[in-house]
Amino acid sequence: MSKPTWVFVCGTYRTASTTQYQMTRDIVEETNNGIGIGYHQEKKLAKFDDADVRYVVCKVFEFLPEGFRGERSLGEAFLRAKRLKAIASVRDPRDIIVSMRKRSQDHGKAVVARGETNDDTWSFHQTATEDFPRWLYWLQKWADLGPSITLVSHYEEFTQNLYREVQRIAEHLAINLPADHAKNIAKRYTIASMKERKEAKKKAGEKEDKWLPSVPGVVFGTSGLHQTWLTGPERELVEKHNQAFMERFGYL
Repeated sequence: MSKPTWVFVCGTYRTASTTQYQMTRDIVEETNNGIGIGYHQEKKLAKFDDADVRYVVCKVFEFLPEGFRGERSLGEAFLRAKRLKAIASVRDPRDIIVSMRKRSQDHGKAVVARGETNDDTWSFHQTATEDFPRWLYWLQKWADLGPSITLVSHYEEFTQNLYREVQRIAEHLAINLPADHAKNIAKRYTIASMKERKEAKKKAGEKEDKWLPSVPGVVFGTSGLHQTWLTGPERELVEKHNQAFMERFGYL
């Protein structure tokens, strides 16, 4: 029995990377080419590396070929064995931080409305100066593996044409996906469809996804938010600490 190829969906927070993971999972599962296993855990990598499938799709943030939290990762072995693919979503960090702040504010209001204590400690400064440089470093390392391994998609483009993105993912994985099937998958992940599904699952008291602990909700779903949602000093702070990434992917 041959070992599977691992498909790591590695976009950062608020880049529609969960949607990318779900579309990729649907493609491989519905064409009988593999399975999705949700978020990365090293024990999952060990367990599912014996799966009799072509692909295993996994959601991850860190650059596994370089190790995980200071320890070795099986991702290193997968890369050496040429059994690794990646799908990366990139987005303007200025828009990411707007989305993160709005989501944190909405969460805090909901907590207070329930009469609970809001322990949210999200920090704009820490996110821009410490978290982003680390997260975007990992993302660039995935991209550095090259296009034969890593498919890079810009949030600003693929969210506007989900059908094309489904096709690009299938092509990246050399999976034959008929146009009608690709359109069907794409329709599931429009903003309207995702909101409707989230609400239905909530009313039914059901989990949205078998493997994911939660599916992040859409906050804005648009691009260019920073132009009206950030002050000049806030924008400059993000740009100063993330300049190399922003220049590389066309955001500066």
